[in-house]
Order: sequence, then structure tokens, then C-alpha cells
Amino acid sequence: MDQVRLSQALAAAVASNDPDAPLAVCRACVAWLPVTGASLTVMAGPDRQEPVCATDDVSARIDELQFSLGDGPCVESFSTGRAVLVADIADPGERRWPVFAAAAADTGARGMYVFPLNVGASRIGVLDCYRDTPGTLDQQELTGALRAADAAVWTLLDTMAPHAATHGAPEVDVVDGSSLARAEVHQATGMLIAQGDLTAAAALARLRAAAFATGRTITDIADDVLARRLRLHLDGSLRANGYQDDETMDDPAHPRSRGEEDPP
Repeated sequence: MDQVRLSQALAAAVASNDPDAPLAVCRACVAWLPVTGASLTVMAGPDRQEPVCATDDVSARIDELQFSLGDGPCVESFSTGRAVLVADIADPGERRWPVFAAAAADTGARGMYVFPLNVGASRIGVLDCYRDTPGTLDQQELTGALRAADAAVWTLLDTMAPHAATHGAPEVDVVDGSSLARAEVHQATGMLIAQGDLTAAAALARLRAAAFATGRTITDIADDVLARRLRLHLDGSLRANGYQDDETMDDPAHPRSRGEEDPP
């Protein structure tokens, strides 16, 4: 690792004030740290995430998997405010996120290194790095990754809240999730809440279950719900519109959809 060149690349990204500055930070990680790919995700909670940028398809897929499953090192790093370092996500001894680990290993990822993006006491997201071989980061590499996380925060502040600050630091509003890019997921959650009288958590769980069962992304499932290609059925599952073996929760002809009990 070349600390000087990494520092120069990160400084250039922060100073550029460019919309692509977050991606430049990720590319600097790939260029000067022993990682294969990197991504940035803004978060307001485990269920409120926005992918900002990714250097490759695997990084983007890892981000999508963690949102779909609501689990993984990114979620843990954001929730705890601590770096999460995984030497080999495919190691059978790695039992922290069994479902995510199996899916992530299928992408070819092995080592995974996730760093929270902190603004004072607030957390705004994570820097997620992976590589296609197992291994840990040494102290020098870890220091470089932490510098990259700090640089990522500064590049995101301009995007999220470009306000002048007191004491020379940009002022940032806590992310509330209202403008996250995965709006279709939250819109689909709202549709399921209305269809089945569900809580938000239960509706999101239905989307995640359908994504996991079909091997698709939660965003694709949400698109199908919004387009009414998928409907919520009385057994709580999401099925194709027109499925004949069960009635949908939003069928106005069905007694439960009118708040009535089933006929005897």
C-alpha cells in the first residue's frame, strides 16, 4: 500500500466538490488498498438505505443483498458505529449472517471490510469494501481505509446538505430516509400495508421473503408490486396477479377485505 498516493487521491476527491467525488473515493480504495471493489451507501436505518456508488457489479450486488435481507456486515457496522472486518465471508465458521454470507460468497467476494460514516454522534452510512481472496487488513491498510471513510463523509456532505457551517465544518441534517433512492421499495411497502392491514415492518418482511424465495432483488419485487404484477394473498404471500388458488387481500368481493369475518 502506498499511503502517500492514497492520501493524495482522497484529498483530490474531497477538494473536487464534484458529484462523482464519492465514486472517486471508492476508486482510490481499489487503487491503493488490497481490495477488489468498494461502494458507498447512505443509511437512515437498516431498512432505509440508498446506494450512492459502487466500483463494480459485485459491490452493487453486495449492497443490494444486505438491503434485501436486512442483515450483513453493513447493517451491523451502521447499527454499532464500528468497523466490521471479515477475513472470509465463505468460511464455514463465519456464522454471524448465515443467509447473507451464503449469498455474498456466490458473488465471488471473500474478504469484506465495512466502515461506518460518522458525523459527530450521527451515522450517515457505510463504506463497504470487498476482495476476491480471503485475508485481513494490516494496521497500515486499516488506517488507510479509515482515512477513506473520513474522506467519503466529506464528499457526501456536499451532496446531502450543502450548507455553510459554523466553526468551518459543513452542517449536516440527520438522514431521515425520506429521499432515499429505493423509493419504490417504500412505495410498495405502503401498498402492502393498505392491502393487508400490516405494519410497515411486516410489509417489508413480505417483500424480503419474496425476494429471497425467488432469488430476485427486493427492488425488482417492489416494481412488480407497484405494477400490480404481484398481489398480497390471504396466506400472507406475494403471488402473481391472476393466481387462481387463493384470493387477494385487496379483492373487494372478499369479506376480509371489507373487515368482515369469513362466512360459516
